[in-house]
Amino acid sequence: MGFSDLVIAAVLVVGCCYILYRSLWQKKGHCPGCDGGCDRSH
Repeated sequence: MGFSDLVIAAVLVVGCCYILYRSLWQKKGHCPGCDGGCDRSH
């Protein structure tokens, strides 16, 4: 693996961690566009 491959892999890992952070921890599992209190029936 060359240096560019490592950079691409690092960018992908950071991007995945950011998406997980936003979807799981920051919004605490709420659906996208929801401020909370969803009954998930929609």
